[in-house]
Amino acid sequence: MKNPYLPIRKVPLDFQGIKSSAFSVQMEKKKGWNEVGVVSNKYLLIPNKEVKELASNIATESNLNWEPLNTFFDGRRYFNGMICKSQKSEVAKDDDVALGMGFWNSYDGSTALSFRLFLVRLVCTNGMVTKDFFSNYRFKHDNTSENYQEEIIKAANIINNSEEQVDVVMDKFRKMNEMEFNLDELARVRKQLPAIPVTTWGKIVDQYLKNHGNTEKMDSPDNSYWTFYNACTDILWHDKKPTTASFSHNAYITDQLLGAIA
Repeated sequence: MKNPYLPIRKVPLDFQGIKSSAFSVQMEKKKGWNEVGVVSNKYLLIPNKEVKELASNIATESNLNWEPLNTFFDGRRYFNGMICKSQKSEVAKDDDVALGMGFWNSYDGSTALSFRLFLVRLVCTNGMVTKDFFSNYRFKHDNTSENYQEEIIKAANIINNSEEQVDVVMDKFRKMNEMEFNLDELARVRKQLPAIPVTTWGKIVDQYLKNHGNTEKMDSPDNSYWTFYNACTDILWHDKKPTTASFSHNAYITDQLLGAIA
């Protein structure tokens, strides 16, 4: 992964002496400054180092104990994930799910500085992202950082008041664990998830078959939607070369599958 904490700056663009309203966002490398994005003059550039500090302050302000989980940076977009292993619920025996939280930032204006809760399956540390079932918080920041502490408290309150949202999702996970999954369901789910690229779908099915042997086992009662869903999150969360699409597809699959469960 590229170093997300290198010095960053925003400088005005000009062409043949003509100034532009756009600005170049540049990251310092060994051989000088490299452009990583072009933004408007009003775009407030927040260094990833400050986002990491913000995450640490929110973790401290909340009522829970947090530890680092994973970091993503593609040169433009940044994600900092944390996990609270003590805040967990059981899907089945020896299969617990813990609370996670993630912070997003970008140097090209593609992603706002924001925060979202998600869940993590502890047995494999698969992150399970959702846009529909957990609150998203977009930080309102400015150059003065006047409301910095207020923003931290608001985000911490989302964490401290997340129990009801977690219960809703956990109830659906338990139902998924009780729902039989077979070849017919595999075909139906594929129609339910048309936005997943063929290559990604192939990786998911390969992972699923790897975990559950041959097709005969696919018709056994212990083969559930939960096992298939975790093949999805396993591929998307542990991708050797993750992209922002990995997170988007994770949320898309999660919300589509959970949304179909009453």
